[in-house]
Amino acid sequence: RVAHCGTALSSDCMTLSVGCRAPSVSDLMSKLAERLSSSIEDSAVRRYTDDDLLKGVDIRTDTPGEITDDAKESAKHLVIDSLTSIISDDEWWDEFFGRYVTEQKRVRNNYPIPLEDWDDDSGSVEEDLSDEWGDAQSTIKSVLAGRGVLYQAEGIAFAYSSIPSKIHRGRSSHRFYVNGEMWQSESEAPGAKQNDMARIFQLVSNHRRLDHAILLANSDSGEHHGSTQQHQISPEVVQFLEELVSAGVLYGSEE
Repeated sequence: RVAHCGTALSSDCMTLSVGCRAPSVSDLMSKLAERLSSSIEDSAVRRYTDDDLLKGVDIRTDTPGEITDDAKESAKHLVIDSLTSIISDDEWWDEFFGRYVTEQKRVRNNYPIPLEDWDDDSGSVEEDLSDEWGDAQSTIKSVLAGRGVLYQAEGIAFAYSSIPSKIHRGRSSHRFYVNGEMWQSESEAPGAKQNDMARIFQLVSNHRRLDHAILLANSDSGEHHGSTQQHQISPEVVQFLEELVSAGVLYGSEE
């Protein structure tokens, strides 16, 4: 394991480490404990009980201060059984892990900056953004019309996943994660082709740069730039993209 590897070329330069930060067991357990501490689920709020604690106790001969083997085993199984119940729920674990791995791991003040916060205090819209990129609706409309592109905000993690639906047998629940937030969409009937939301979740997660050719390419045509087929984008997808732009995790640019 190498904590840092860099060579300074002068006394007044800076070295940078670039790479992926994988969570340790300690990291996951700390986050899990944080999540459970505010949970109202039965498995999280269940308390240790010992119904036989005072049965047959004689304080003259017994040792009430002893932590018995039975007490330790009971407490251990309480924790093991509760944790097993929680993390065996694939839907719960998917959300927990997806949110966790896309959270920012270093504290940064007000980043990414929501589009509505680009005011005179943080850099005016007029100076930093053209009218075309100054609001989410105009941004998405322009990109879908072939004027400009969308970029992922730098340093922000994007991810998607699919799990079997707990509500509808044979269907899938599609989820999109960015910056610790989650969007979700249920698939159509079993055997139906991939729905619009599942498709856009993958596109946004997998492409650093999104232009109209990528966004409108028919999924059946292979999702490539030279496609002559176009996908009819749904209002739900447009709203989703506008929400990402408003949140600052996607931004528009002329190129």
